[in-house]
Amino acid sequence: MKLSKEEKKCWQRHYRIEKLQDIPTEMSGFSSIDGDADDELMFYFAKRVSIPEMYLKCTDVTDEGVKHISSIRNLKELTIADHINVTKASIPYFNEMRHLESLNIIHSEITLSDLCESLNNQNLKTLFVSSEENEENIVEKGFILKERMPKCDVYLDTYFVTDGSGNPETPIF
Repeated sequence: MKLSKEEKKCWQRHYRIEKLQDIPTEMSGFSSIDGDADDELMFYFAKRVSIPEMYLKCTDVTDEGVKHISSIRNLKELTIADHINVTKASIPYFNEMRHLESLNIIHSEITLSDLCESLNNQNLKTLFVSSEENEENIVEKGFILKERMPKCDVYLDTYFVTDGSGNPETPIF
């Protein structure tokens, strides 16, 4: 089996890989901060690589990329922070991620209200989300999510379960 021209270009651009046998089948994690990770790379990751942890901050990934990410094998932790092109259209893909335990979508276009409408991934244990500036009924929305996903702790406006000193943050729900 050979790589298509498009796939070969993608692997060359991101990893200087030219042959199919050089593409890893497993990675311990993937991180891109202010990087050139994009929907195309997510497509090829989903096609070829098992990745348990993915951290994306300020990349070119959009809802289309999230669609591809939903097919990545064994993904347990996903951070898609500071992405203006990740919207509530991605929520159905989050629901499809059966191994996903931690989802961080802080500073994306997805709001707590959006999540209350349709997020329902029973495997989630932690969820990080931003509140809207004038968000109303935060407590009610939190209860909706907690009722729907009782094993999930929801953190509002924070990236981590501990603060900079290592002290535990308290989930809002």
